[in-house]
Amino acid sequence: MNKGEISITRRLVVTVLALEFLSALVLICAVTVHEYDVELRGFDANLTGTARMIMGSVEDADDADDNVVLDLHNTPLERDAFYRVEVDHGKVLGSSGDRNAIAEVLSKSAGFHQIMIGHRKYRFTVLHDVRVVDPGLPTGGVRHNVTIVYGRPVGRVWHEVFEAIRFFIIATALLLGITAIMIAMLIRRYLSPVYQLADAANRVNGVNWQFDAPESAKQTKELRPLARALEAALARVQLSFEQQKRFTSDAAHELKTDVAIVKSSLQLLSMRKRTVDEYSQGLALSLDDFTRLETTVEKLLTLARLEQPVMARDGVVAPGCSMKKIIEEAVHQSMAFGQLKEIEVGVELAENADVPLDRRDALLLCSNILVNGLQHSNHGGKVWLSLARMDGDIVLTCRDWGEGISEEDRPYLFDPFYRSDLSRSRKSGGTGLGLSICRAICTRVGGSIDIENHPDGGALVTVILPVFRSVPISK
Repeated sequence: MNKGEISITRRLVVTVLALEFLSALVLICAVTVHEYDVELRGFDANLTGTARMIMGSVEDADDADDNVVLDLHNTPLERDAFYRVEVDHGKVLGSSGDRNAIAEVLSKSAGFHQIMIGHRKYRFTVLHDVRVVDPGLPTGGVRHNVTIVYGRPVGRVWHEVFEAIRFFIIATALLLGITAIMIAMLIRRYLSPVYQLADAANRVNGVNWQFDAPESAKQTKELRPLARALEAALARVQLSFEQQKRFTSDAAHELKTDVAIVKSSLQLLSMRKRTVDEYSQGLALSLDDFTRLETTVEKLLTLARLEQPVMARDGVVAPGCSMKKIIEEAVHQSMAFGQLKEIEVGVELAENADVPLDRRDALLLCSNILVNGLQHSNHGGKVWLSLARMDGDIVLTCRDWGEGISEEDRPYLFDPFYRSDLSRSRKSGGTGLGLSICRAICTRVGGSIDIENHPDGGALVTVILPVFRSVPISK
């Protein structure tokens, strides 16, 4: 694994093991408390039982005073055990261990007590009982008050607890190891749809754009959105790539055609000596061809500029312009072309609003739409422009009374260099970039453009642009 590389598998394994480890710690603490309580109760039961055995070892001394003695021959005691047997509140029948510690315990009430003796903790039990000698006498026998103090080190309790915990720790460690192996195997298995999805995406290249997400990814709930997003994204990339490829091919074809025409004209002039008038006519024709070539290059650069994403800085206000003034200027510029074809150009500018377009781009948009309408109108026809408001947007429409649009051409009207005249002859006019530039201008500001046939004949161009709002653009 490379430095800085993140592994989901390793993170999941570590996370699960960490959670299991924390759970094991909590469980070990709970087991420790429980085992200690169980062992301590067993230890106390052992102390009490031994103390009662010692009480049973207090026997009649067979003397005239009916005294009692302590006989421990049949009572086994631990080596480290401390005990003391007192009769009638003072007489000691037997003892072993630290007298001061035992005296301290005697001062306490009956029950269990813990004290430190040296560096070890002892637990004692104090037992009070009555021993009757010669109970068959008329007086009921002689009663002796017996006090038993018996204690042992508590370390034995902790020894048993640690033994139980050690077994539990070993079992937990083995369980964690087995769990780590199983989790790693299962995660790799469950992540196999991810690897299959990545493998399918890796097979996509500049030649093969076909991408079909594997069924394992489509059937996995968490991967289904990613699979669909990859399919959609690659489909868009493929479309964009094909459009770019077609655009490059068409641009090369257009430029090559214009260059070939210029070259042919110049070669024709150089084939033999010509008169001054012939040279002048040839150079004029070449100049026209160069002008056409220059126009094509300028439109290509304009389209490339418009298709670039908008970059703005804080505090910079987006440019805006009056749509009404732009339309009037476009009509004025196209007046000569309209008069040449005897086409009537009408305008209906009841509404006016500023749009978030640079004046140059707005004029280019309106001029291209108007010229397109004039080009496709019949001699002596008319073109009508109108401006209106719709749901907060500004709507520009341009209608002509020409032949309209064929259904075969309609899907490709906004493609660069597309013209219904497939011969691409110089008589068809234009470069085929006008509508592509119009669409790029509209898309750049979040607008739209559409062309359809009018029910009463001719074509209708509809442009929808957002109304300009003078607010700073943020990053």
